[in-house]
Amino acid sequence: MPASSAWPARLALAFLLLVLSGASVLLWRQIEGVQQQRLDERVGYQARSLVRQLEGTLHLEVASLERIARLWNSLGRLPRASWDDEVERALRGFPAYQSIQWVGDDLRMRWLFPVAGNEAALNFRLYPEHPNYPLAMEARDTGEQRFSNSFDLVQGGRGFVLYTPLYRQQDGQRVFDGFLQGVFRVEPLMVQLLTQIDRDAFNLELLENGQVLFRHGDTAGDDPHSLQLGLSLLNNQAFSLRLSPTARLLEQLESPLAGVVLGASLAISLLLVAALALALENSRRAHALQLANRRYKVEAERREETEQRLRENRERLQLVLDLTDSSHDGLFIFDSSSRELLHMNQATYATLGYRPEQFAELLREDPEKLLPGFHRWLQQVREAQRDNLSRIFQRELIRRDGSRQPAEINTQLVELHGREYLIAVSRDNSERLQLEDRLQRLSQQDGLTGLYNRRYFDQRLQAELRRLRRAGAPLTLLLLDIDHFKAYNDALGHLAGDDALRKVSAVLQDSLQREGDAACRYGGEEFAIILAGTGLEGGEHVAARIHAGIAALELSHPASPLERLSLSIGLAVLDPVRDEQPGELIARCDQALYSAKHEGRNRTCLWGAALA
Repeated sequence: MPASSAWPARLALAFLLLVLSGASVLLWRQIEGVQQQRLDERVGYQARSLVRQLEGTLHLEVASLERIARLWNSLGRLPRASWDDEVERALRGFPAYQSIQWVGDDLRMRWLFPVAGNEAALNFRLYPEHPNYPLAMEARDTGEQRFSNSFDLVQGGRGFVLYTPLYRQQDGQRVFDGFLQGVFRVEPLMVQLLTQIDRDAFNLELLENGQVLFRHGDTAGDDPHSLQLGLSLLNNQAFSLRLSPTARLLEQLESPLAGVVLGASLAISLLLVAALALALENSRRAHALQLANRRYKVEAERREETEQRLRENRERLQLVLDLTDSSHDGLFIFDSSSRELLHMNQATYATLGYRPEQFAELLREDPEKLLPGFHRWLQQVREAQRDNLSRIFQRELIRRDGSRQPAEINTQLVELHGREYLIAVSRDNSERLQLEDRLQRLSQQDGLTGLYNRRYFDQRLQAELRRLRRAGAPLTLLLLDIDHFKAYNDALGHLAGDDALRKVSAVLQDSLQREGDAACRYGGEEFAIILAGTGLEGGEHVAARIHAGIAALELSHPASPLERLSLSIGLAVLDPVRDEQPGELIARCDQALYSAKHEGRNRTCLWGAALA
């Protein structure tokens, strides 16, 4: 081939090399983007989980103080002993509390629990100059609970206050009776929250109006992966959480796949262009042979040399392909029309129990038996690439033994020479899915007793009320409280108390006869049972089974008149016809439980006209 005609071909090869290199860089950037997206998703998931955990924890304490306020408002000013009992129950198990206080209608400190560590607040009075005075007056005027901003506590440290207004009846009128104040400390609250995450994996900051109140780890503000989410605390929207990954987590999540793919793609591109260049050179030499027969021997030697280079290049290419087999992620490339495989690494078929030829035949002949919904998934891949949407799909692959393996598949469609090819990288993410499911279950379960927790109770009660109201079916609610449980702990110790709580919880669970019934730990030694679609007769039957089960335990109780552990039950039935709210049903059940306590304990009291 004349030298003048070789230059256009060489320019074409250079352009092809440029295009293939660009495609390699694009694929590398996409894989890098996927890795960054996975990191952002993990940070986002953890941040939202912490926000829900913190909001749920504080809302539980809001509901606990609201319950005490309801007793105060409905029964009149509580006796000091009853107030101490209720407050101690609220404080139990929540280390973020500094104290719970009653500030009278003259805004002077009346009652405070615990006194130890809070002596500086005994003579406290809420003056107009106090930063929380306007917020407290707003709570008094509206009758609603209010969260304050953070401020310096007289006991020391930063904290904030939940103001719950109290009222009593005087001469037939509702009279303001001061505030039930829940004082929280910032640092214990955040230390408790840090137990929900891997401390070495994340930096955490609590901010108020953009200012840092608490920090764990390094500053997260300049991290491109940091995420800040606002907290919704009743009236107060000033607080937010900011979460960012640590350098250790970033190092753990780094994957060499992007670099391997980039290197392999560039190497393949170079080898391909080199092969084409060698073919061009062979053509030129063949033309030279036609011009000079005497150079035949020399040309034959050169051709042998060229073939040797081709063999070396093929070996290098095979080495690159072998390197992809060391990846734990599956990599396979196939023609989207004929489903013929161009390439797959060992992880693609070995993790599913297939041989290479079995996997290729199954993909070609019956892909639905390998990837259920294959044709619909392929259409979704095309739509995602066309609309520039996420091309990461959560699917299931069927192993050779018939079991299913969750797989996160990252896809890329490439059109070459009028044919469409699909590049897919699959990863077994079953451990991550199991972790997410376990976290969901843990968020609804009480750690000590194994029963559902208070958060689940609130959600389930609201949902059942809506469902049963549509169906016109009744709902029965039981509130249960272990009799003289503080005395039991004082006499036998908290370890025995925890063991008793677990045994009582087992009796409650065994007393339920239907799958839809739910037993929950309401707080401390209080429990709640939701009986959906059950009327009064069924509720009384369950209560009787519970009393019998508790008696059968024969747990010794030195401080009880019965000399054994017992419990009191308040029972209320919701009329499905009336448009009643969950709070009304809980308040009725709470009053029935209060009556069971005052009538001698170890009994069930039904809410009715006499208690209303």
